[in-house]
Amino acid sequence: MNTRPVTTVLFVVMLLGVSLPAQSADFSPFLGSFEGQARIVGEDQNTPPRDVTVEIEKHKKGFTISWATTKTSTSGKKKKKEYSIDFLPTDRKGIYAAGQKVNVFGGRKPLDPLKGDPYLWARIRDNQLAIFGLLIHDTGDFELFSYHRTLLDQGNTMDLHYHRIKEGSEGRPGEEFEVKGTLTRSAD
Repeated sequence: MNTRPVTTVLFVVMLLGVSLPAQSADFSPFLGSFEGQARIVGEDQNTPPRDVTVEIEKHKKGFTISWATTKTSTSGKKKKKEYSIDFLPTDRKGIYAAGQKVNVFGGRKPLDPLKGDPYLWARIRDNQLAIFGLLIHDTGDFELFSYHRTLLDQGNTMDLHYHRIKEGSEGRPGEEFEVKGTLTRSAD
C-alpha cells in the first residue's frame, strides 16, 4: 500500500494548522500604570478636570489595557467609567485586534459593529499607542473614536488625546468631541 498520498495530506493539514507569526510591534515601553487629569477641549476652565488612570499589562502574546475616567460635577458628585480590553497581535506589523468576546473554543475575537458593538483595534507606531473604534448605530449612523497615548520623557509621561466624530442624522450636522490630558507613570 502506498502511504505517500496520506503522508502528503497530513503534512498539508499540519501546515494549515500552524498560524503565521504575528508581526507585532514592541508594546513593552507602554507596560505599567499611569495617572493624571484630562479636560474637554474648549471646556470652561472652572469645570473640574477628569481624573484618568491607565494600566497596560502583558496578556498572552499581546496586552490588556484598562482605563478609568472619573468625572466630578460642579456639585462634587463623581461618576466613574471603567474599560478593559485585550489586544492580540495580527499578521500586520504594529496592528493588534481587540479580543473582546470569547468564542466557543475559548479564543477571543472582536465584537460585531453591525450588532451595535464597538469594533476596536490598536496600532503601535514609535512612541504612540493608538486605539481606534467604530460604532454603527441602529439608524446606520456611525461614530468613530480614537485614543492616542504618546509616551514622552523617557516613558515617564503619557500624553492623552481622545477624539470622537459622530455623524449627524436627520439632516443635523455631526458632532466632534476632544479630550486632552497628561498622565504620569506610577511607581509599581
